[in-house]
Amino acid sequence: MITTAPELIYMLKVNIGIALFYAFYKLFCCRDTFFQWRRIALLSFLALSFLYPLMDMQAWVKEQPAINELADYYALMMLTETNTSTATVVTAPVAIPTPDLLDIIKFVYWIGILLLSARFMIQLSSIFRLVLKSKSINVDQISIRSLSEPANPFSFWQWIFIYLPGLKEDEKQEILTHEQTHVRQWHSIDVIISEIVNIICWMNPFAWLLKTEIRLNLEYLADHKVMESGTNKKAYQYHLLGLANQNRQTGLYNNFNLSHLKNRIKMMNKKRTRTTGHIKYALFAPLTAALLLVSNIETVARTAERLIYSTEESTPRPEREEVASFVNTTVQGLVTFTITVTNSEGKPQPNITLQIKPGNEVKTFKTNAEGKATIEVDMTTPKYVSLDVSSPKSSKHQSLLLSANKPNVTAIFDTDDDIAAYIKAGKQIRIKLQISNNDNQQLAGVELISSSTNAKATTNAHGEAQLTVGVGETIAINHKGYQEGKFTVKELCPIKDMENPELVRLLLVGEDPVYQIADNMPEFPGGMIACLQYLARNIKYPVTAQKEGAQGKVIVQMVIEKDGSVDHVSIVRSITPELDAEAARVVKSMPKWKPATVKDKAVRCRYTVPVTFKLQ
Repeated sequence: MITTAPELIYMLKVNIGIALFYAFYKLFCCRDTFFQWRRIALLSFLALSFLYPLMDMQAWVKEQPAINELADYYALMMLTETNTSTATVVTAPVAIPTPDLLDIIKFVYWIGILLLSARFMIQLSSIFRLVLKSKSINVDQISIRSLSEPANPFSFWQWIFIYLPGLKEDEKQEILTHEQTHVRQWHSIDVIISEIVNIICWMNPFAWLLKTEIRLNLEYLADHKVMESGTNKKAYQYHLLGLANQNRQTGLYNNFNLSHLKNRIKMMNKKRTRTTGHIKYALFAPLTAALLLVSNIETVARTAERLIYSTEESTPRPEREEVASFVNTTVQGLVTFTITVTNSEGKPQPNITLQIKPGNEVKTFKTNAEGKATIEVDMTTPKYVSLDVSSPKSSKHQSLLLSANKPNVTAIFDTDDDIAAYIKAGKQIRIKLQISNNDNQQLAGVELISSSTNAKATTNAHGEAQLTVGVGETIAINHKGYQEGKFTVKELCPIKDMENPELVRLLLVGEDPVYQIADNMPEFPGGMIACLQYLARNIKYPVTAQKEGAQGKVIVQMVIEKDGSVDHVSIVRSITPELDAEAARVVKSMPKWKPATVKDKAVRCRYTVPVTFKLQ
């Protein structure tokens, strides 16, 4: 019999409870406006998920004939799955692979907990460091921590962090009301609880989803408080929209510019749910009762199963000799590997050093004149063995994994002499590059220039480009707003296919930082009203979109460069491809803006504008 550890069953029940409670929330609660009720429900879901498996109702279950019969039937099913016939019980000790798999899962689980716990502590310490670094001041009789560098407003525990320069008075009041709600209602407790649950149940995707819902509902509560204070709804929403595409701050704190902005705006515009809607929250009581009942039925059944096995194992059994017919006991044993080493042109590589590390020992071999070596490896225990390929004539190493299923292995390895020969012969290869920035965004329009032939290529919308160059060349990588990059082609060696090498991904570092909030934000000539008038005058409504009745608001993001020019235009919120393309076109055609400034110095700044398409 294979037994399951009680703590494993407990965690399984906890994760099932989280999944079912999340499904209940999405089905019944996520569309109403009872934000306080939702907060209580979400925290209750987390607490009940951990408590219901511990609640003991076994005595009551055993007193109910129908339920007790169900528990007996379940125990019989479990017994049947693990032992289909008492006449064929295997009494000899047999190695079953399942515990190995469980050990791997446990190891991965604990590694995940350690990593997430470390991240949690780092986030906490970063907030405390920020408290020590920031200055405490009073704004409208409210104590805040004044940030010295541009950042989005946020709060944690009883601290409110705001970068004040550049904030208008109405925006400042909105932020203070919003963050005060987080502070006064102790929203950080919800955040910390959900984070701890997420660490414990990190393998359960529903735990991550439930954490997201908790964070989102806290934003609903804060937004609702801002609306109650008399703030103009539309102005507040435009303020959020203006901040929506700045650097996303993620962590333990409540961020004024949290994601899911579309949901927040929808919820602000939603009509208040009728009071009778509270009744549906009572439905989660039957769900909890059902979970509690099933949990105790399973516990009673598991107890019965142990009793059945205890009785069976005390009865003498005839010994079985045909154990091998029930369990696969095949052992790999010694495997002979034939290693062939060639260079990128397929020529054998003699005198190449091969090292394997089976267990704690290291074995070294050399390839012969034909570039071959024969290696015997004991593959009884390991599934894979690492093979290191090196040479005194090369500064590079190459690592391969040997598997018993593939005893014939070919390794491609270029020495420094090989690479020098490729360069001397003027050998050319076709390179494929993909260029991204620090935000992992593929960059279009990046110019690639060969150092010797001046061959050029430009990256496409996916940040990719191809170029035929010599092995010894260096590729210069240029893009506006980024530092010049360089790539040495010989770094690609060894190359499996000279005509069609693998895609190489490169990162470009920004030359100047792009600010999200500046002391003085960018300004269109004549102000925002003039900007909207410019858009209205220059928009050409696509005929196809008119025929299809497509209309709405396209949100366009751009970077206002230090000289006021518009660059890096992208669509943040899409409607249709035709309207998106027209919105991008008209924004790109804008005249130069007055650039943003920080400490009276022009800086690059990211800015968002809405482009409205409306049929008359």
